[in-house]
Amino acid sequence: MIVLVVEVVGGLAVLIPVVQGFFGATGDPIEQRLSIFLSALIAWVWVIITLWGALRSRASWVRGSAITIHILLFAAGTGVLQFGLAEPLVGWMLILLAFAGFAAALIARPMVREPEEG
Repeated sequence: MIVLVVEVVGGLAVLIPVVQGFFGATGDPIEQRLSIFLSALIAWVWVIITLWGALRSRASWVRGSAITIHILLFAAGTGVLQFGLAEPLVGWMLILLAFAGFAAALIARPMVREPEEG
């Protein structure tokens, strides 16, 4: 859960410049700016919903969602390193966060409700 909290905060830190770029880059086509903005927003909301599910119920879908998020985060980190999209430290931090979140999701066990008697 701690990794998901870090990702929610980090996602907000990434979303702020994306929003500024969306409204500030008036020379770029609106379609490109809108697709980047919506991708960032949907990804951030996805992590928030996964964190909410983990805090609320630890349902089995939370584990699958967290594993998927961290596989995609690993891909993003390797993309940053391969294509020089940011400083190499950013790529390595994404990869380390992806490994930590993936391991935590694998270790976590969903809660199984006992059948009610009566």
